[in-house]
Amino acid sequence: MTACSILGGAGALGGALALRLAKAGHDVWIGSRQREKALDAAHAIKARLKCARIDGAENREAAARGEIVFLTVPYAVQAETLRLVAPQLAGKILVDATVPLRPPKVGTVQLPAAGAAALEAKAILGDGVRIVSALQTIGAEKLASGEAIECDVLAASDDADAVETVARLLEEIGLRTWHVGPLANAAAAEALTSVLIQINRRYKIAQSGVRITGRAKNAEAARGVSVHAVEGLPLLGPGDDLPALLLGALGKNGFTLQDGDVLVVAQKAVSKVEGRQVRLADVVVSAQSRAIAPEADKPAEIVELIRGESDELMRVRPGVIIARHKSGVVAANAGIDASNVAPPEAETVLLWPKDPDASARRIREAVQWGAGVRIAVIISDSLGRAWRLGTTGAAIGVAGMKPLRDRCGETDLYGRTLQATIVAVADEIAAAASLVMGEAAEGVPAAIVRGARYEPCEESDLRALLRPREEDLFP
Repeated sequence: MTACSILGGAGALGGALALRLAKAGHDVWIGSRQREKALDAAHAIKARLKCARIDGAENREAAARGEIVFLTVPYAVQAETLRLVAPQLAGKILVDATVPLRPPKVGTVQLPAAGAAALEAKAILGDGVRIVSALQTIGAEKLASGEAIECDVLAASDDADAVETVARLLEEIGLRTWHVGPLANAAAAEALTSVLIQINRRYKIAQSGVRITGRAKNAEAARGVSVHAVEGLPLLGPGDDLPALLLGALGKNGFTLQDGDVLVVAQKAVSKVEGRQVRLADVVVSAQSRAIAPEADKPAEIVELIRGESDELMRVRPGVIIARHKSGVVAANAGIDASNVAPPEAETVLLWPKDPDASARRIREAVQWGAGVRIAVIISDSLGRAWRLGTTGAAIGVAGMKPLRDRCGETDLYGRTLQATIVAVADEIAAAASLVMGEAAEGVPAAIVRGARYEPCEESDLRALLRPREEDLFP
């Protein structure tokens, strides 16, 4: 985690920024000219988030504590504040959010003689501070709302590495960042603030913003699909904040989520954080399970768990029970597995999430909030298939997408109308992700699939993918 200081953190923008950074797990120091004011702001956030690592201090002490320092003070005190804390900023990254607004004409662009407030900051601090001008077009209300932020950050700096560092940090709190060139280009973002104020007033918009759109220059490349492993996650356990860990790992990998991406998360990762581990010694076995166990050649405790997780046992054979899980998915042993469960708990097995669709929705909501993008989420597991050997990745829970893509009515290369082409797109994406997630010791519990074609849907679930029982050819 990064130690972040926010000079002016008791104000609207600084306080909202502090809240998001603290919620993402970073150490936060709120700075103010008045120490008591900073402490009050820090305590308010700590009370709201309970376990947040946040404190308040006078500006100089706060600046000394942070690895990355944010400046969120009004333009009228920018120079005074920077001169005060200049010794504490040496060698650090300063994110300057200053906008040269001169009340009462805040809706009129009024850039300073130097060309930009950020250039005035550089004149005061010199080359010993790595200045990144950013956040001028992000309203405090947007940050404080806790909702996904559908606008972008324009970052100007002479230090590309500093911009990358800041971009990774901002991504963790739901902001997508674009490096727009040298520090002199900060003038554009600073001027845009007054333009956005005019738009808000004229069109009665709350907190308008800027979003960068476009498509890849190489149209053929844009039609491809890429799969990116999410590496670097710790061993997971009950109660872990999986979305936050995923966002943190993506940031460390230097990967930025985009609208339309699909996050595929392994069922085991979800089950572990949801506490779905069961010790066989704790299972109370019924007489019916004891009767089935010899036929299945399985411990009676496992049979009991399979029955408890299932609506129906469809086939019982030595070594396997084919069951219809309560979610409707037909799977061997109701998805119960002991692989990749820590060796000290060898007599422990892992059950599927109680409601994989609900799990997918929770992960999607949290990741979208944190990254500020619109994505789909798939919970996947490796399932066997009728008539074929081997397992393949398949969806057991979805959110944000229709799991089927109905192509009936479209035409083929020769103009013939497709009559029965329905694509299990969620399964195809899950299978693609499994190529980098693996089944053994890879330790990669999630992947991002980019470029896949699917239909976004807020009300989707996996049931659309399940063949109705009355249409089952082999009941």
